[in-house]
This record gives sequence, structure tokens and C-alpha cells, in this order.
Amino acid sequence: MRLSYTDKMLPILSPPKLDLNELARTQEKIAKLVVQKDGFKKLEAIAGCDISFAEKDKACAACVVLSYGDLELLKKRVIKVKVSLPYIPTFLAFRELEGMLRVLRGVEADVYVVGAHGVAHPRRAGLASHLGVLLDRPTLGVAKSKLVGDAKEPAANRGSLSLLKDGEEVIGAAVRTKGGSRPVFVSVGHKLELKTAIRIALETTKSHLLPEPLQLAHELATRGMREKI
Repeated sequence: MRLSYTDKMLPILSPPKLDLNELARTQEKIAKLVVQKDGFKKLEAIAGCDISFAEKDKACAACVVLSYGDLELLKKRVIKVKVSLPYIPTFLAFRELEGMLRVLRGVEADVYVVGAHGVAHPRRAGLASHLGVLLDRPTLGVAKSKLVGDAKEPAANRGSLSLLKDGEEVIGAAVRTKGGSRPVFVSVGHKLELKTAIRIALETTKSHLLPEPLQLAHELATRGMREKI
């Protein structure tokens, strides 16, 4: 199945016969388009995106938009989606991206946060980077576990961090968003600097481990799947 985007956007391929080499080549193309410089003029609204699965091919995609300063809810949306690919480590984008694009249709925000990796990926193109490149908007990834690289354990207090490196290359950071809890892994998706992605993750986290937009989107998607919207 081929998804059609504008000429600026790369098609995402989900062939009937799964070809991981082809998908890896698409990731390599996405990686070359990632911009690791801040590409926003303001930070007034932040969107969180998540997908919850109940069966092999059935899921709910959800997004919420919060005001950046006080994290008040501005908009929420949840829809049923079908997925055509199984979960394969390092190829998450090809399973979840179509659903995220559908739920984000008509949703505007200054930055988008995804519960996955961006450049902290073996081919430097995780789901957050795919989404950012296709939307041409600033995105960051916040994940509970790492895919690649090494980082020292940050100090126990909130806001502590250590750089995540793959060899000598910095690809993200292990960030303590909640004192005494395990760190999360923050990386650039697109059109952000790493220091900005870290700042956004910390400024939008309240009492949970994950940033509030992502936490609320996860809860909305999970509830939608349970209630069979």
C-alpha cells in the first residue's frame, strides 16, 4: 500500500510482502531530511500523539493539544485505525505512522511529542522523525527505553540528564523527568535542537514520567480502545 503525500514528502511503503531492506532504505532517506535546528517561531501549543492496540490490526489513535505554558487542554481527538504491519523492532513508524497522520489531520500545534524515538535510532529515523519530516513540523521523541547507544545513569533528582551516544555521536539524552523514577530517553524528531527537545520534555512534564501531552494522549487512546469507540 502506498500513501500519497505532497511532492515534498516521501511515500511510506507497506508492501504486501514485507521487505525490511526496502523499509530500511526509506528510513535512511528520512534521516537525511531531518533538521536538528529549532524551526519554530513560538511555543504556544504542544500536541501529544499515541496509539493503543487491542488486536493484531485494530487500534485507536489519539492526539491532544495543550497550551504550552499552563498545559490546559485545547483540543482532543481519537479515532479507530487499522494497521497493516506487525510490530518489528526499529520499524515502528511503518506500523503507527499512518494512524498518527490520520488523527492529526486538521490539528495544529507548534511542536509535537511522540512516545517513540527520533534520531536515537539505529538508522537515525524513528517514528518521531518520520512524523516530523512528513508534517514538516518540529517533533521530539520521548521513549521509556532505548533502542541504541549508551548513556550513564543520571543523578536521581528531576532535571538530571546524561547524553545518549552511539559511539562518538550524540543521538539523545537520558532525562530524569521525575525525581527517583527511571529516566526517559529524549531525542530530536525534526526541526529541533537536542537541548530544546530536553527543555520541552521537562517543561511539559507534571506528575507523570512522560510529558503531559503524551500521557493524556496515551490515556485517551487506551480508553478509546477499551470503550470500542
